[in-house]
Amino acid sequence: MKRCAVIGSSGFIGYELVCQLMEYNDVSAVVMEKGNESDLISEEKIFSIGRNARVVFLDEEQFIAENEQYDTIFICHYYDELKLKGTINNLEFKEHLFKKISSKSKEIIILLSAKNELASIERNVNDLNKNMDCNITYIEIPSLYGPWEPSTGLVHELIVQELGKRNTSIKNVYGSSEILFVEDVGKAIRIISEKELKEDKYIITAKQSMYLSEHSNFTGLQNMMDGLKIAPMRNSSEATPFVIINTTSFEDGIQKQKQQIQQHFHLY
Repeated sequence: MKRCAVIGSSGFIGYELVCQLMEYNDVSAVVMEKGNESDLISEEKIFSIGRNARVVFLDEEQFIAENEQYDTIFICHYYDELKLKGTINNLEFKEHLFKKISSKSKEIIILLSAKNELASIERNVNDLNKNMDCNITYIEIPSLYGPWEPSTGLVHELIVQELGKRNTSIKNVYGSSEILFVEDVGKAIRIISEKELKEDKYIITAKQSMYLSEHSNFTGLQNMMDGLKIAPMRNSSEATPFVIINTTSFEDGIQKQKQQIQQHFHLY
């Protein structure tokens, strides 16, 4: 049993990561003041896992002020902010914040988007860590879909449109990135975190990757599924591939997402 902290736990990947980790660890879920969803949705998500005795919820100030020590700290809110808002300029990791976090754990895992805007975070953290005895692991993850996907997500919008019997054209917000189910990626991140000897950087991909045409518009779920393209797994000269062999099928993933949206339709 390990002690973990997830910074950005009310975001899309942050929430899924808490759900994955709490089965095996004690988790401090750090809710950032500036979330990527409405307060109502964030509270509903927190309530849905708040009954678990191994999860403690903290806001950012509480987390910084406490003197607890952790085996691993996950930082995922930069990923969620970027995926929701598109390009964000001047992302940076403040020195005082890094010192506080690195004093709480010698094992820090930072989740990155495939977008170039987050390369500055990686450079910034590496510079700050030069005089620290801290193990930093970067995990680059693709575009995600699944339950609790932000309302700007393509699959989410198409499901809500279908349930509301509307028919409008919706733009592909994933770009040309690989698309994977959030639960599969959450498990992959947990497995990487459990490795005793980690590589400096991983890139999560699948044996068969799914993509959509970058500038496509879609008028429904079936139209989107017809537009899916299958390509070989992603690769990178700067990262170690972590390949998900058994991924959730797109049809099963959409069905899980649809059930969750129907259950919480009042939030949308």
